Amino acid sequence: MSAPLRSSSTTVEDEVRDVSAVSSSERSSYPYAVLLVLVLANVFNFIDRQLPYILGESIKRDLGLSDTQLGVLNGAAFSVVYATMAIPLARAADRWGSRWVLSGCIFFWSVMTSLGGLAQSFWQLAVTRVGVAFGEAGATPAAHAVISNYFPPQRRALPMGLFAFGISFGSMLGLGLGGWIAHVASWRLAFTVIAAPGLILALSAVWVIREPRERAAVATQTSLLEAARYFLSQRWFVQVFCAVAMLNMGAYALISFAPPFLMRTFGMNSQSAGWSLGLLHGIAGVSGALAGGWLGDRVVAKDRRWRLWLACVALLIAAPCTVAAFLAPSSGLSLVCMAAPKFTYLLYMAPTFALIHSMVPSHMRAQSSAAIYFGMGMIGLSLGPLVVGALSDYFEPLMGTQSLRYAMLFIVVTQVWSAIHFWFAARALPARPVSVECA
Repeated sequence: MSAPLRSSSTTVEDEVRDVSAVSSSERSSYPYAVLLVLVLANVFNFIDRQLPYILGESIKRDLGLSDTQLGVLNGAAFSVVYATMAIPLARAADRWGSRWVLSGCIFFWSVMTSLGGLAQSFWQLAVTRVGVAFGEAGATPAAHAVISNYFPPQRRALPMGLFAFGISFGSMLGLGLGGWIAHVASWRLAFTVIAAPGLILALSAVWVIREPRERAAVATQTSLLEAARYFLSQRWFVQVFCAVAMLNMGAYALISFAPPFLMRTFGMNSQSAGWSLGLLHGIAGVSGALAGGWLGDRVVAKDRRWRLWLACVALLIAAPCTVAAFLAPSSGLSLVCMAAPKFTYLLYMAPTFALIHSMVPSHMRAQSSAAIYFGMGMIGLSLGPLVVGALSDYFEPLMGTQSLRYAMLFIVVTQVWSAIHFWFAARALPARPVSVECA
């Protein structure tokens, strides 16, 4: 029988009971050991995900692809499966525990990444990226649920920010190592070598992570339709969904085409572009992830709506910097200006998901993250690289190698659009600090 769904104003009590049920030993050091495994999982998640971006020019030459095909390869070929499989895998994590879902996902995406090095055509490589998407789809929702099981609402943004740190560090390693291996050997070897450590991490996740004993008792039989109705009934959630989807249209377009942009516009090779963008991810991305976690736990004591307004303000500041990045006359200035959007694309994650998990029922945490990631993948990842790739092909007869420079300005539109949705999402929430709800 389905469990009744309650309004978001009552769900924090369930969270407090759920967190307080964890034993004292689990509330001291063990949650941080679990968090370390989750961060490493996110690092390898994004190492494997970044490879086609920095290897794009080599793959394009070897397999004879167009920019539109690169956009599909980095977008729709990955995102459709990533978005749709996130929901059933998240339901499995909510019902039966996150450990096996997470470890199985890591193992599968690592194997499929390795197989990408054997691809001989666009379609063969697309199939391997579909496999990677299937594996990675369940990782983040399951990890978010584990974090929320061990950290209370008023202290949840910083662990979420540390988890998001894996995005930047993994992106840095993926871009840097992938570009270096492709430069000294081949893009095929890069896929094979970088995928191998993920197999060890999959076994480590099974060994380290355990579900809180009381967590199994709250698994419910809530149907997918009931969950969807609940999320759609929350106006703030719908606005957050739209905000994150639009933000990621720009974020994934930037990730996909920043390496080709630097190579075509400024003559950089894959190694220099990879390490330059890797350093950018490492400095701006890590700073954004940690700043979002730190600020998210502090502003919420006064007004939880600031967890969303942070993203709104940051996006509006990043927009003119993004324009400057793609119109800059030198690669150095372009990279410096790219730091602002990269900082913002990681800043929003910790406070946004911490807010979501403080508002939804405790047995729907993984599914709430999966719902947001559905929009992230189906709209953001599918359309962002595709639109920019298509615009570049459209402009090429008139602008030649400069076509990608102007196609990338589409990213600014997504930033402003996302900021508007974050503003309305915050307005839809009552002004109440989480510390009051958790008293």
